Amino acid sequence: MSKFSFMICLLCLIVAQTSSSRGAPLPACELERPVVFGGLDWDSNAFHTEVARIILEEGYGCDTDMIPGSTLPLVTGLGRGDIDILMEIWRDNLVEPWQAALARGDVVDLGINFPDAVQGWYVPRYLIEGDATRGILPAAPELKSVFDLPRYASLFQDPEVPDKGRFYNCILGWQCELLNSAKLRAYGLQPHFTNFRPGTSTALAAAIASAYAKGEPVLAYYWGPTWVLGAYDLVKLEEPAYSAESWSLFANDPDAYPPTAYPQVEVAIGANTRFAADAPQLVAFFQSYRTNNKLVSEALAFLQATPGSTAREAARAFIERRPDIWRAWVPAEIAARLSAPHTVDVETNFPQAWHLPVTDWVNVRIAAFVAAYGGGFEVAGGYVLHLILMVEALLASAPWWLVLLLVAGIGYHATANVFAAAGFAAALFFVGVLGLWDLGLQTLALTFVSVGLSLLIGLPTGIALAKLPRVRRVATPVLDAMQTLPSFVYLIPALMLFGLGKVPAVFATIIYATPPLIRLTDLGVRLVADAFTEVAADLGASRFQQLRDIELPLALPNIMAGINQTIMMALSMVVIASMIGARGLGEQVLLGIQRLDVGQGLAAGLAIVALAVVFDRITQAYGKREIKRVSVLKLISALLRRLRAAAP
Repeated sequence: MSKFSFMICLLCLIVAQTSSSRGAPLPACELERPVVFGGLDWDSNAFHTEVARIILEEGYGCDTDMIPGSTLPLVTGLGRGDIDILMEIWRDNLVEPWQAALARGDVVDLGINFPDAVQGWYVPRYLIEGDATRGILPAAPELKSVFDLPRYASLFQDPEVPDKGRFYNCILGWQCELLNSAKLRAYGLQPHFTNFRPGTSTALAAAIASAYAKGEPVLAYYWGPTWVLGAYDLVKLEEPAYSAESWSLFANDPDAYPPTAYPQVEVAIGANTRFAADAPQLVAFFQSYRTNNKLVSEALAFLQATPGSTAREAARAFIERRPDIWRAWVPAEIAARLSAPHTVDVETNFPQAWHLPVTDWVNVRIAAFVAAYGGGFEVAGGYVLHLILMVEALLASAPWWLVLLLVAGIGYHATANVFAAAGFAAALFFVGVLGLWDLGLQTLALTFVSVGLSLLIGLPTGIALAKLPRVRRVATPVLDAMQTLPSFVYLIPALMLFGLGKVPAVFATIIYATPPLIRLTDLGVRLVADAFTEVAADLGASRFQQLRDIELPLALPNIMAGINQTIMMALSMVVIASMIGARGLGEQVLLGIQRLDVGQGLAAGLAIVALAVVFDRITQAYGKREIKRVSVLKLISALLRRLRAAAP
């Protein structure tokens, strides 16, 4: 048999096996295209979305897809028809955008998903009652309502503003963030607490989890059903009693009306109008979909208790364990298909028995590392925070015109061009014209500290790699990994070691931005011809003198290119760092994305571009100037003069 015939036979066997593994053919879906879900970025929505996707795929024979995003962009996408279904519409938090979409006829309300969602301001129970098993004494025994918080503000000390407590608000850009900010003002808490707005729900959960694990005070907004409220014993603080009329007035105009406690929210399922008209059978399923707080909390507890599990696996477990719930949502024939043994497509799924528990292994080791060395990192983080605050205070204390003159002076020194220096000053002036001067200074402070620490790490490391080939061979794949890993990955260890705020932002930026400096320093030193160092050695120069007087000056153009790249990469991290609480221009970009405010996002983006242009042109100018100034003969002559001066 020829090789070609053998391959054809093998292919036929694979196709036959694949077809048999799929079992009975599924019915045709009402839609010829995939049903697109909105992937809101919190656990309960992920669970509901995956439950619905499994039922549509295996019961109704539909293809499905999911587009991730935050609330306002996805509600807008629902109205435009970019997505078909949102499994969680928190109508009391989305009063204006949701009602506007309904009024235009762009969306339809398919009924209540679960009727008993909760939200509020929470503190750990051990803060009020203590915890004898953990050796924690009650630090705020009389803390019952939001009006008691000023007495205990020092317990929640914000490390970035030590004379105030820190309140962890809702996610930046969500409607609840605006409502909580208004509550903070209305309750008279603004003089006592900073309004800390995390960029993601994961960051907020991490802040609560970290404080709870350490037995520390924490004051945060949160909502349920979530694994956080299920895993930790938290107490909701009392607020003025809720009434529908008062809440409606406050929610529509938070600055004009007094706040009340959050209502128990009915979370609905929303659909695009055209989808609802084209798929009546699917709409009937979604209208029958009913859960509750307890049920969802059980599913989220499965996620939390099963390391490495996904929302899809939690949904699969729900389908297998709770047919008493979901059978009421679908016709009998659909339920029968869903109850049939679940088959696996052999051509797509990698054998599960071959999976390595890498996730569990890493999580266990990281948890042990944080437990063993977290205190040391907190101390180091305190020094870094002190440095950041010093730089911020220095920049903030300088008049704006003095900062412009200083930048113009540095630019002229680098370029020897009056017009270039004026352009640099104009770029910073543009940041002020956009109304972002203070935020720009915060971004500058973070960039200065990040780049400064990167220089302290990158320059010696690059020199060491150039001098030690064996070390370079080991370090090269590490640097490759550091530059290849998605920048979001660096936020994870930063969160675990330093919590939220400016310090983890600097830490993540250093990891992301230092490799180019190390590589280019290493390259620059290695490119210096051996003949030059041999001449210096023959003249009696030590290795340190060769490095200082010959190699580093000749490598300076490459080193300046590395510094340039480090600065650019540090600036590229400002938006990502805002997700873990770094203030500045990046926060404004993220806020524009979350609220679909194109103007706000564009203005902050232009300000970041202006800073990047200034840094880029100045560092490039210094690099080019050094290329012109470097002369081997001058360097050797200078070295000879030093050696003669040092001779007895």
